[in-house]
Amino acid sequence: MRYKVPQNIDMQDRILGPLTMIQFIYAVVGGGLCYAIYMSPIPKPYSFILIVPIALLVIALDFLKINERPFLDFLLSIFEYTGTPRQRLWHHENISDLKVEVYEPKKDTGPKTPEKKVTRQEIIDLAKKLDQPDNQTIK
Repeated sequence: MRYKVPQNIDMQDRILGPLTMIQFIYAVVGGGLCYAIYMSPIPKPYSFILIVPIALLVIALDFLKINERPFLDFLLSIFEYTGTPRQRLWHHENISDLKVEVYEPKKDTGPKTPEKKVTRQEIIDLAKKLDQPDNQTIK
């Protein structure tokens, strides 16, 4: 029996034309805000000054992608970048209980094998024994 394996499960469903649910909510909230500003007693030239940036932000949130990422991710990255300091300072003068430890590698104190001094003659004898053919026994 064959089963259908779901594909593209990370894609959001389109509910109205090319808009996903979250994009539709952005459009409804932004459109409602623009309509409320338009119907407010603010004089028309001033209301358009408020409406245009809101409408551009809503359009960017709905349709603009930067490096295949939604504009909201880009906008949140901008706020995070501007909100975090880019230089760290260490004010060590104000710290009274500062303890500084200098790291020194520990010396190996394990058991050591005694060094054996080998003479030149012992090396020559060993070389002669190793050069002998296999059929002779080493004495």
